Amino acid sequence: MELQLALDRIEKKRAIDIVESLKDLIDIVEIGTPFSIMQPIEIINDFKKISPCLRVLADYKIMDGGYALAEIAYKAGADIVTVSAQTWDETILQTIQAARDYGKQVLVDMMGIKEEDIAERGKQIDNMHPDYICTHRAVSVNRETSSEKTLKILRETIRQTKIAVAGGIDLETLPKVLTYQPDLVIIGSAITNATEPRKVTKQIYEIMGKKK
Repeated sequence: MELQLALDRIEKKRAIDIVESLKDLIDIVEIGTPFSIMQPIEIINDFKKISPCLRVLADYKIMDGGYALAEIAYKAGADIVTVSAQTWDETILQTIQAARDYGKQVLVDMMGIKEEDIAERGKQIDNMHPDYICTHRAVSVNRETSSEKTLKILRETIRQTKIAVAGGIDLETLPKVLTYQPDLVIIGSAITNATEPRKVTKQIYEIMGKKK
């Protein structure tokens, strides 16, 4: 099970300081969509320099131009690029092809897929052979949505692809999420907004059963 730190609405210096302090505890650092808009693409390489073991995910949520946009990110140093599950199959397949051509990875984000459609769309995407499929609770949706419920659906449906979970995960909700054994846990503000990010991350690390 891997741990990914999501950087969204955060200043560059604080982001770099936090990642530097957590480089031995996290597996992947995410250049979140807001952060990627605020920063030049060179920010990807800035994080790559922190540790050779740290992978960088560019959360572009690609909707069109799959190969071209993924290629830009991969050439800039990204290890993983995200593409939206809501887009055309061709766009997802193009993004996956770019990943294969560059020896990189793809995460397909299920944000916006209705709960009743999760299983069917999950099966379709699983057959495209991306590296990760992510159930993601959106921060802008003003209703209760359950990452755990959609995670359960994916766990019962997906046969080949690793499963990731994101959205509102903290020390309180993490244990319930872990009952469905995701392959990748994505946590953002619970760490970045903490007074002591390393302390919180170590607690998360322990709950996940990692040893460091």
